[in-house]
Amino acid sequence: MTKEELRDEIEAIDAIYPESVEKLGPLIYKLIIPNHESLSIQITFPEEYPDTIPEIIQLVVAENSKYLDPSYLEENFKKILTRTFHEGEVVVFELFSEIEQFLEEYNATHEELVKNTPSPKPEEDEKGIIDSMKYTSLEDSPKTDVKAKSPPPAIQTNSKYKIVDPLTGWYFSDPIIDRGSTFIGFAREVHSVDDAAYYIDLLTTDKKVAKSNHNMSAWRIKKENGVQYQDCDDDGETAAGGRMLHLLTMMDVWNVVVVVSRWFGGTHIGPDRFKHINTAAREAVLNGNFGDAKNDNDNNKSTNTKKKKK
Repeated sequence: MTKEELRDEIEAIDAIYPESVEKLGPLIYKLIIPNHESLSIQITFPEEYPDTIPEIIQLVVAENSKYLDPSYLEENFKKILTRTFHEGEVVVFELFSEIEQFLEEYNATHEELVKNTPSPKPEEDEKGIIDSMKYTSLEDSPKTDVKAKSPPPAIQTNSKYKIVDPLTGWYFSDPIIDRGSTFIGFAREVHSVDDAAYYIDLLTTDKKVAKSNHNMSAWRIKKENGVQYQDCDDDGETAAGGRMLHLLTMMDVWNVVVVVSRWFGGTHIGPDRFKHINTAAREAVLNGNFGDAKNDNDNNKSTNTKKKKK
């Protein structure tokens, strides 16, 4: 495609979405997302476009934007571009449409996260996994303060962690069962990336957790000097870790690692799995009192009184 043809495409987009395009360089444009004007992407077009895919340089989020997790959005916008692009075909209009659809689903999901979604009750024939986890209600322990956080990281001797039970220190969610698949969330306090990696690895040594098909994880850590670390792992469940990290960001949670284990029951449940993953992760975080109550509805009080910890 010649530069004139690229210019024609950009002019067509500007005609459909007025004032949505700004030229930054010979082949670099700023594209404002329609109906989401606080978001814009900077995109560069190769000389061989549309035979070669363009590249999103960065996502720019306005200061007054309601979107608080630009890294998550940018990652997904790039995935949308990769999925949408077809060699030899222009892509900007289709990219806009796909991003708009993604943001609609994103906003709907965010609204759902702040609601108290009750977990489905476990079926009788699913108790094998649940019973074997040996949940202990803090309400049944007269010596335990239900408001207490998880204990500090395991004592270290010669820089080696000393701990026996892989489940010690983790707060659990209630099991969520849907069409044979079981989801359980785990959350605990951590203060370093090494802590997070160690406790995730240790958790997966539990016999039942080790039999799960996926162990998605995310963590956010803030040091006393203000340095921040955050990361996630899908563990084969595409985009699940990123959604969990986004959840922690929305809950304004720090110094916490969260894991959601899924035991696949043989039936695919589609997008519902992401709802269950987020619900399990959120409940585990709340059960450990890591989340700010202000970020949740008042009807979460009943959920917060059911705390489970090994």
